[in-house]
Amino acid sequence: MKRRPMVLGLGLASMFGALAWTSHVQADDAAPSGAPTFYKDVLPILQTNCQVCHRPSGANMGGMVAPMAFTSYAEVRPWAKSIALQVSQRTMPPWHAAAEFNGIFANERTLTDAEIGTIVRWVETGALPGNPADAPAPLAFSESEWGLGEPDLVLEMPEPFFVADEVEDVQPNISMVIPEELLPEDRWIKAMEFKPGSPVVHHIIGYAYLGQGDGLNTRGHLGGIAPGNDPESWPEGYGILLPKGSTFTFAMHYHKEKGPGTGTWDRSRVAFQFYPKGAKVRPVQTNPIGNRAFEIPPHHPDWTVGMARVFEKDTEILFLMPHMHMRGKAAQYVAYYPDGTSETLLRVDRYDFNWQTSYAYREPKLIPAGTRLEVTMRFDNSTANPSNPDPEKAVRFGGPTTDEMALGWLSYVERDLASASE
Repeated sequence: MKRRPMVLGLGLASMFGALAWTSHVQADDAAPSGAPTFYKDVLPILQTNCQVCHRPSGANMGGMVAPMAFTSYAEVRPWAKSIALQVSQRTMPPWHAAAEFNGIFANERTLTDAEIGTIVRWVETGALPGNPADAPAPLAFSESEWGLGEPDLVLEMPEPFFVADEVEDVQPNISMVIPEELLPEDRWIKAMEFKPGSPVVHHIIGYAYLGQGDGLNTRGHLGGIAPGNDPESWPEGYGILLPKGSTFTFAMHYHKEKGPGTGTWDRSRVAFQFYPKGAKVRPVQTNPIGNRAFEIPPHHPDWTVGMARVFEKDTEILFLMPHMHMRGKAAQYVAYYPDGTSETLLRVDRYDFNWQTSYAYREPKLIPAGTRLEVTMRFDNSTANPSNPDPEKAVRFGGPTTDEMALGWLSYVERDLASASE
């Protein structure tokens, strides 16, 4: 399966700029014997792993957009040394599961040791272009503004929302009844994608439920988007029902620096792809294993918070997504099976709040009835954490990013519900 793209957030642009190697080499310079060249050796790696995002109008992953293109030698050459540094440190591509889980998740974003070695040696030997005739054919990308492709339905917030100058963090729920002309009958969602309408959107969660919306109700979790997320899609034959007459809620989280002139308007959107009418679909549930009753002491470098759930039915797990805020350090999901054995399903050793990755299994992971799934999260509330907004503060569960969360999200299907749409 093709690996997902290497992606750089806008916040990394200044770091890359400081590191950029600005010397240039003429296109006819000869490479040392056996040295990698751009067209023959490096460009194929960039095409496979990077260009989905590193191109003009590249992918928008929950507000994270690559600040430069890697589609030509002229574009890549000034960044050569920076690229080699980031891939050798495994900062890029952005993927935080421990290496022992490579090959398990469908959306894995990793480079092999050989690919890293090729890029590093290319830079060490002069970052030469080589022969353009060795280049692979350019990749063709969809012209759709949506990463999931052309949608069947797009919903927009009913009115623009203004995030005022004095606001740092606010989380409104904005609801709308889906017009009958847009959704004349129940449909099963195959994929969905949120499109933030402004740079102050931190994340969005979508809910749908029958009845009139009051802007407060958050039943019927559909999915969401946060920094670093791919568009949300489910394996073939799995999905979520969107009933006719639903109220759809945009559960918004806005976060910005406050002050005069910082006020911003937002009008975010969501797009859906549906299964064909009459398709047999297994209904997916998405909710977290969470802990809301913790307190992280001031200056503590490694505070542990645990939580667990026992699954009473045979269950297929599709996605895992640990969620913490700025003090998040590491996370782990461990399944304790009824026969007394255990298995670590996911371990994230370098959690990054800026990349809220959802780890999607290549094949649904079956856990038997009676399995206890334990989620452990670790936090760094010390001065050693450069993202820590206030190490003097005892931190509890809360919505603002300056508070904390310990939520082990997962999407799953209970076996006895698998025939609900049949």
